[in-house]
Amino acid sequence: MLQRVMVCMLLFGVLFVMKLPLFRGNRVDASYGALIMAVGIFFIGATTRFSFSMELPAYVVDFLLVMTWALLVAAFMQAAFKGVFRRRYLTHPVQSFAVGTWVAGTSILCLVLVKQFPVYKEVISLISLLNGGLWLFYFILCLKCYKVIIESKYYERIHGVLFLSTVSKQSLVILYSTLFENQILQAVSRGMLYLGIIFYVLNFFLMIKRYCFFRGWSVSEDWKNTNCIVHGAMSITGIASIMSGVFSTHVIFFIWVWVIVWFVIIEGIEVWRLVTRLKNYSLQKAAGTYHVSQWARNFTFGTFYVFTLNIDLSKTVYGPEPLFLFIQQLVIEGGLAVLVCLLVIESSLFFKDTLPWRESRLLLTPILKRSLPFQ
Repeated sequence: MLQRVMVCMLLFGVLFVMKLPLFRGNRVDASYGALIMAVGIFFIGATTRFSFSMELPAYVVDFLLVMTWALLVAAFMQAAFKGVFRRRYLTHPVQSFAVGTWVAGTSILCLVLVKQFPVYKEVISLISLLNGGLWLFYFILCLKCYKVIIESKYYERIHGVLFLSTVSKQSLVILYSTLFENQILQAVSRGMLYLGIIFYVLNFFLMIKRYCFFRGWSVSEDWKNTNCIVHGAMSITGIASIMSGVFSTHVIFFIWVWVIVWFVIIEGIEVWRLVTRLKNYSLQKAAGTYHVSQWARNFTFGTFYVFTLNIDLSKTVYGPEPLFLFIQQLVIEGGLAVLVCLLVIESSLFFKDTLPWRESRLLLTPILKRSLPFQ
């Protein structure tokens, strides 16, 4: 019986791998790095808050994240060897910004691994330096995309994916501040922090232009999952500021207030969007369909939680005010449950879309039936 169950589990795993886009010959979306970002930030910031040991689950997640990252690298290399890499990932002036998930995803993965396996710090440091080279490529790509957007007035297609230009930079700032004590690298990371803020301001005005100056857009159809990165990009900027020590606690406090304001605005629009979609569609179509961009919400909520967890309000001018202390305590105490719920929901949608349920039933049911004692 046990042997048959193990065979079933093995076959199920093989079917799962075969169902992945890489092995089905389908295009792998550039945003798949967001999955690593979302799960990674959860285990960086949230696992220390659990009252029980997360050692074993953490090792399992580490393995899964590394496997996912390796599969993505293989998929992108496969596209390059086939000569379709540029056409798939680098030609669209807006969607090309999704390449930033590769940079941020690699940074988050390195942070997760160095936390769990500090003995391999040298190897992780090497990967982080290579990731810096990837970021330089992405930086040049962003400049070209901005040029096309502005010259072609491509404003109607803009959405929150542009803010990955900020997220990618700040993820490297956090990574380098964690791994290196080299003054040159730290100076470079500080410059990247400022550059990320400049890109944030540019992206913010482009988003305002898109949604405030163009009429006829629908919140249920034209509001994108990635728009939550408006506050997520500034949350990770706040974390990078704390880690690098570039800004004073007063500046970091105002960054936190900015994040809170836009968190309320953006997520309020998301609630409006959900209500509108439920009126127009079934529950399945309105909220039960998986898309890789949905991981952006898990990541942005996670960065907000980590930022709030690490900001020291006692050292700021307005921080000791009861209102801000209440908000911080509310986020810290209630945020963990929200993060867990979001992770469970998104993971359920992911597995529902990816796992080979039909193939498994057809192949495994006869094996299980023969293993039952009453057969």
